[in-house]
Order: sequence, then C-alpha cells, then structure tokens
Amino acid sequence: MPAFRQVGEKQLPNPVLCMAWSPKRDLIALANTTGELLLHRLASFQRVWSLPPSEYTGKEITALAWRPDGKILAFSLGDTKQVVLCGVEKAEILHVFPMQSSVTCMHWMEVTEESSALSSFYNSEDESKLFLPKLPTLPKSYSTTSKIFSEEKSDEILNLMGEVRLNVLVLGGDSGFVELYAYGMYKIATLSGVSGTCRSLSLSSDLKSLSVITEFRSADNNSQICYIQLDTRLLSDCLPEVTRMARKFTHISTLLQYLHLSLTCMCEAWEDILMQMDLRLTKFVQVSGCDRNQAVRVETTSSIDTVNNWRPPGLCSGSLCISVARYTDRYTSLETVPYHILLVTIL
Repeated sequence: MPAFRQVGEKQLPNPVLCMAWSPKRDLIALANTTGELLLHRLASFQRVWSLPPSEYTGKEITALAWRPDGKILAFSLGDTKQVVLCGVEKAEILHVFPMQSSVTCMHWMEVTEESSALSSFYNSEDESKLFLPKLPTLPKSYSTTSKIFSEEKSDEILNLMGEVRLNVLVLGGDSGFVELYAYGMYKIATLSGVSGTCRSLSLSSDLKSLSVITEFRSADNNSQICYIQLDTRLLSDCLPEVTRMARKFTHISTLLQYLHLSLTCMCEAWEDILMQMDLRLTKFVQVSGCDRNQAVRVETTSSIDTVNNWRPPGLCSGSLCISVARYTDRYTSLETVPYHILLVTIL
C-alpha cells in the first residue's frame, strides 16, 4: 500500500483559520486571522483575488463553503453574525443575510433525487420571463455595489440561483442551532433541540438524512463529541414545492435588491448634479467678481404654492429658479423633506 507523501509547501504571512477546495476548479479559498478572504490556484498557489475585511460585512470569518457548481463562495462572520455570498469570478458580494447566532460550520450540497413531478418542473419554462422584462443595466460610475447589475447580462438571478436543480446551504452554530437555506437564500427549515456547538454537518443528496457532529461540556466540565442523525424525509417528500417556492423567493429578493440599487444610483447621480451646479456657481462668482449671496439665494419652505410664487428680489435675465425635492433613501418608502429653492444662473 503506497504511503502518503508531501507534494508541496507554501508560506503565508498570516495564520489560516479555515479553508475550502472548489468542487469544480483548481481553486482553494483561505480565511486568515486578519479577516481577509483569499482565493489561490491550487497547483501554482497563484493568488486570484483577495477580499479585505470591512465594517459592512465583518472581520472574523468562521466558516467557508462552496456552492456545488463552484461559482459562489459562502462565508460566515462571527463578529457581525452574518452570512455572505460572494461571486468567485470578480470577488463581488452578491447577498448578505443576518443570523441570530454565530455560525461555526456550513455545508452546501446539491439535490440529486429525481421524480416525475420534479422533472416536469425542471423542464417547464420559467413564466416570469413572460411578464417581466430583462433588467436594464445600472451605471458603474455611481455605485460600487451596482456592479453586479452593470454587466451585459444584468440578470443576476441566474447567478444567485445557479442551475434549476435545487441546492441547499446548511448552517450550524452555537447552542446547537441548524438552519437550511435553499439556493443559499431562502430558509426552508430550522432545527432546534441539538445540544452543544455544531462542529460539522452534512445533508444527504436525497434530502432524507442530516448528520450533525456537536461538541458540548459534560457535568464534570470535560469536552465531549456527539454524533446526531436527523430524519429530514419531510423535505424530500415536498421537494417540488420547496424548489418552486425557493426560486420565486430568490427571484423576488433579487428584484428588491435591484430596486434598492437603482434608488442608490439615482441619489448618487443627483448629488453629483448638485455638486456640479455648486462648482459652476462658484466659478461664475469668481469670474464676475460679484458677491456670492447676490448670485445664489437659498430659502426653505414646505408649501408648493410658496415655491411656485416665490421669486428672489432683483431677478436678472439669464437666471433660472429651480425647486429641488430631496428624498431620503429608504428601502421601502420615500419621505419628502422641506423643499429647497435655488436660484441658479445659467452660464
């Protein structure tokens, strides 16, 4: 029987907390103690990209998992209690969702069970294309977060869901909690009553069994390891319904994200316009030599009639009175704040 032998050794600047090999390509993902996520070639160990830690996501990576097709990498943050889905091609954050507890392990699997009802669903056409047009691209220049919708193929729904076949992201953490997310986004099950902290878990490809390894403290304060096997046959019996519901949820979630990014781009574009207007007014004042207060007068009012009837004294030709409605960037609603009146001189 041949013995194991070492084929390579690489030096890294920081200790590695966790790693995961890509199921499809020669890539290995590494998470170090600084909160940085690295992607390397497995053979040459050439760095493909690095994702530095940020206050938005977190700085303490606790677990990694590849989607079965190798296109998305999931990782969990212990300090912010979040799970992040990251695109592998360009290191772009595609989706973030919070957790009630810190995640200690994760497993991403693909369902391979075949049934007549599920096969008919796989072969059916997605009726959403009949009612919803293709999402127009968002400009890259206004928001870094809109890059995922700024490519030629702007419909990132397929990127988030992958193939039609169902895949499930299984998360385990402190206090023995276990949660299952279809396509890594839609929660389909929450398991409780598991004692200890989850150290490893695996869901069978037919969704009929879930294996969990936990660690807990005994009465004499000694660490013990426990293996638990759970019957998840209910998910297997409802596989077609779960798949359809998960795809609809992912579709709607992506559209909501697109709407939010559209509002963000609009607000950033409007701020850019206001900045350009201010620069032009400043330039006009410097060239003409007049007092800036004579060129621009700003007043605040909440009455539309007052806005329409108000004219600043000494309005000269070549000037324009513009009413600006400022909106707060809210995810679900828009709130109008008092109108700002600007007298803008057209150069």
